[in-house]
Amino acid sequence: MSWGAGKGGYVSFGEARHLAAESVRPLAPRSFGLARLAGLVAAAEARARVASPSLTASSKDGYAVVSADLAGAAPESPVSLELAGRLVAGQKAGQAVGRGQALAITTGAILPPGADAVLASEFAREQEGRVLALAPAEPGRNLLRQGADVAPGEVVLAPGQVAAPSLVGLLAAAGVEEVLAHPLPRVGLLATGREVVAPGQPLPPGAVFASNLVTQAAWLRLHGIEAASRVVDDSASLITGAAGGLLAASDILITSGGAWTGERDLVLAALGELGFRLVFRRVRMGPGKGVALGLVGDKPVFCLPGGPPSNDMAFLQLALPACLALAGHRRPGLRLVEAVLDGELVGQEDWTQFWHGRLEQGDGRTRFRALAFAGRLRAIAGSQAIACLPEGVGRLGPGNRVSVQVLGPAWSEDGLW
Repeated sequence: MSWGAGKGGYVSFGEARHLAAESVRPLAPRSFGLARLAGLVAAAEARARVASPSLTASSKDGYAVVSADLAGAAPESPVSLELAGRLVAGQKAGQAVGRGQALAITTGAILPPGADAVLASEFAREQEGRVLALAPAEPGRNLLRQGADVAPGEVVLAPGQVAAPSLVGLLAAAGVEEVLAHPLPRVGLLATGREVVAPGQPLPPGAVFASNLVTQAAWLRLHGIEAASRVVDDSASLITGAAGGLLAASDILITSGGAWTGERDLVLAALGELGFRLVFRRVRMGPGKGVALGLVGDKPVFCLPGGPPSNDMAFLQLALPACLALAGHRRPGLRLVEAVLDGELVGQEDWTQFWHGRLEQGDGRTRFRALAFAGRLRAIAGSQAIACLPEGVGRLGPGNRVSVQVLGPAWSEDGLW
């Protein structure tokens, strides 16, 4: 492995992603009950233990009938059937339905013997112990067949698949009680800088609140991940102590500020006291070039720049995907959608460059419009998506189709958050 290699000490963005993927492994799976499973990535197959429904049942309130009796039923020529009784959900279906009979039935009730269809109540009228059928009901009408939702032995949740709430409900119906899944990582967030103040503390003149730290915690919370955070002064001993404490209780550490090469950029040296092993230090990406990755033991540590635009992009492109990879996601990162450029993107061919922007719908297409002054917090806060010019591409003109990252939960139908 080439550590920190590349032009001028920089690695390409693609190389940084590759090195990060090599350095981050999913957390060891453990068994979770269904109440704690939503949002986790399955580590093993979960198979149905029972059929759902366990027996063929009615999917409507109505009347269990023999379909052949209602072949010619219509409002102008109703078919009269004997009302043979009533059956509700949860009740045993002991009474059979014979020819010329109907049994009143509620949604979820087991289909009684002899019946092969349910006539919905809106197409029937009760009259003096009889049922007037106003429409036909072909075999299988308004029935939920045994095992229609899931059959015994069927795979309900596959390895690598996210347990969405609807799937958790299906697991319950299938008789599954516990699933082997990867836990969510514990994340430590450390902001450094004499001018940085933790939210809720008095703000001295010239100081700033630790918005980077709060933004990162919000992104993690959006994906169900909790974070512990600290804010410390530019002091090597304070940074070492705070980083060590956070690492002891976390699976990954993300620092903000002090990661460049100035006299007050002390983070990497302070981490060295903890056995920090550098993977890369600078990335040919803009914004966000001053991002480093290293390991303390087997725990990844991302050192992000302090400027909000660079911090934001380095976190979204490298640190957040690493957190999701720890949680077992196989293709971690923000969700991609296809869009058409509403204007020109111009960058440097030897760098990967990113733009915040807005998405607009029209003419059946999604359009991406880059935001001016994207380096400002207000513009970042108003962004809906990120477009990228990869290394080797210096310009894309209006009308070009691009894949843009949606700034929301990293969820898609193929099981990604």
